[in-house]
Amino acid sequence: MGEYVWLAPLAAFLVAAIGWLFRELHFRRERKSKATTDATQILKDQIADIEERIYKTDDSIRKEELRAQLDRKNDQLRGLNAINLRRSLKDAGLSEDMLIEEERTPLQPQQVKELKKEIAAIESLPPSDSIWELFTLANAYYYMEQYEEAKKVYTKILTLNPNEPSTLNNRGITYRHLERYDEALVDYNRALELIPEHPDTLNNRGGTYYALGKYEEALADYNRALELKPDNPIFLNNRGVAYLELGKYDEALADYNRALELEPNYPPTLNNRGIIYRHLERYDEALADYNRSLELRPDHPDTLNNRGTAYAYLERYDEALADFNRSLELRPDHPDTLNRLGISYAKLKKYDEALADYKRSLELRPDQPTILYNLACLFSLWG
Repeated sequence: MGEYVWLAPLAAFLVAAIGWLFRELHFRRERKSKATTDATQILKDQIADIEERIYKTDDSIRKEELRAQLDRKNDQLRGLNAINLRRSLKDAGLSEDMLIEEERTPLQPQQVKELKKEIAAIESLPPSDSIWELFTLANAYYYMEQYEEAKKVYTKILTLNPNEPSTLNNRGITYRHLERYDEALVDYNRALELIPEHPDTLNNRGGTYYALGKYEEALADYNRALELKPDNPIFLNNRGVAYLELGKYDEALADYNRALELEPNYPPTLNNRGIIYRHLERYDEALADYNRSLELRPDHPDTLNNRGTAYAYLERYDEALADFNRSLELRPDHPDTLNRLGISYAKLKKYDEALADYKRSLELRPDQPTILYNLACLFSLWG
């Protein structure tokens, strides 16, 4: 044992060194943040002083000189505000640059509050023609799910520089969320003309093809994106979803397994693998994935709906009802969840509750044959 005695002090030294490094990074960050705050306040004071001098002077030449100074100070302040906003995006783990089509975890209340504050600071100043500042603002709107505002700012950037591929990509994703799929495809195609075979844009275009039900086209884009950027867990997850829609369960499962090797705690992939396990009638494995996904992302309505379905297949109807009802609290009037809730009530012979859920589901989706079939089954049980 004597020959390893030196390991203990070495380990202690390493722990102390790592602790010092983290503290030093924290202090540096705090100092940088304070310096930015101080600079912001100085600029605000200078702007207020210039505005007062403009108001007091009657000399038109002097007024113009002061207005030029005011414009410069506003530009400086807007730049600082954009830096603060960019830092808030980074702190929240959000992209400051090119967006990637993926299922995002909702922002925490404190993150929303911080982004709102930084956006308001920029909006309080005269409009900017700085592409960098506008790009940061548009991304913040996107993450706040203010898609119309994001689209307007991306469009302004493209009037200043029509051939900016990152902006075309990001506006494409914004159009996708606005369900303006044809316009999204136009932007993605143009971005790919400017930077051919960019993996992120190929992935994003695949997401729009998927939304349009063009699963083969989506699969082609995901395949090419993964050739260019192998072992990307987001791309693997997205391709798995396309395989699922094409009924290629083994291929989907292989993609989800690989994605989870790379990113074990990614809730969307855990949820999606649970769906594959359900299709393969491997319900216990499906439940394990849904449970883990909900540990990482509590109260997610889709995952609750999916876990409820797995419980129903296992004839654990009370647990299924609990999940379906919670999902509907979070996302009221979702027709698929109402239909599945009705099935569970029918299995428990609670026919009145089943009828109410089927009727509401049919009101929301009147052309859905599955709901009509379930209603017919219910009436036959009722006699």
